Amino acid sequence: MKINNAYLKLLLKDQRGVSSIEYAVLAAIIVGLLVASFGGADGLSAIIEQTFESIKTKITALTSGS
Repeated sequence: MKINNAYLKLLLKDQRGVSSIEYAVLAAIIVGLLVASFGGADGLSAIIEQTFESIKTKITALTSGS
């Protein structure tokens, strides 16, 4: 039993697997944020497109009025 207890203590002290799990969770969060930002109609890309369209409209109105 002492060998099993020593092995169990060694496993509890081993932190190598924890860091790889943390990296996997962090990568999943980043991917989720990127999909939420750039995917779909209400994503960041739609907001940027609307902003540039508004700027284009205002510039066109200013240049055609002079």
